[in-house]
Amino acid sequence: MNTLVVGFVIVFMALCVIGCTELKKDLPPTGGTLAVHRSGWTDSTSSNFHGTAIRNANWDMMSCQTCHGSKYDGGIVNVSCRTCHNQSAGPEHCTTCHGSSNNAAPPRDIDGNISTTFRGVGAHQKHLIGGSISDGVACSECHSVPPSVYTPGHVDSPLPAEVPMEGYVATTVSNESTTVDWDSSLAVFTPLPSYSPVSATCSNTYCHGNFKNGNTSFAPVWNDATGTQAACGTCHGDTSRATLAERARPKTAAEGGTHPSSTACSACHGDVVNASLSFVNKSKHINGKLNVFGQERDF
Repeated sequence: MNTLVVGFVIVFMALCVIGCTELKKDLPPTGGTLAVHRSGWTDSTSSNFHGTAIRNANWDMMSCQTCHGSKYDGGIVNVSCRTCHNQSAGPEHCTTCHGSSNNAAPPRDIDGNISTTFRGVGAHQKHLIGGSISDGVACSECHSVPPSVYTPGHVDSPLPAEVPMEGYVATTVSNESTTVDWDSSLAVFTPLPSYSPVSATCSNTYCHGNFKNGNTSFAPVWNDATGTQAACGTCHGDTSRATLAERARPKTAAEGGTHPSSTACSACHGDVVNASLSFVNKSKHINGKLNVFGQERDF
């Protein structure tokens, strides 16, 4: 081995010793484990839970992509977030923050609440999947559903969530209500549906009585858990009447409306209900159409 090579080896070894000495200043004690995240990062009961940290960062998960990759599937650390977040968009899937494996609508809300008495939960499931009196409606009826988590109007604004109510059913042109707005481009009167985050009430919506001969002033409370707001007579008719047929009958001429005084609902609406007022086809109820004698038409 010549002198030049020996000299190079000596210099190289010296640099290694110096480098390792400097590096050890930042290493954990002997036997320790290098920790990038704090203790409790994957424990949902911990104050250090990563979900809490992400929420405190206004739901910004872009920093996670630095190490775990743009698709959260490993990245430079070769640790995939998709082991737990195995939905189509990984951690950015809707149900990561709200909803469940069934669908993206609460419960759970973003605070983890599951009771319908919480405003973040309320009647989400009843609206989405429907019930005994109607089919469900899409999230887009009330919300502007974002194509991605960072779409403007989603996580970039403070709670409560925006509820523009711009869907087909929510904006169904329905009656001569005084709560209308003239749209010159469409040359029709349109309702002005709205949601109040203060009172948690929906107003001026076709689906809750804002239609011809309906109860246009009915404003159901979103998180009411009594079930009384879905009773016949709330959206059309009068809940104080004696029989179900009387409670369900819309406003007649004597009551300021134009509906016939007959209580034989099935005589005209037989495709919707039978003589006992049981639903024959709930999909034809609260669907934005008026079904009479088997024909559906606009209001």
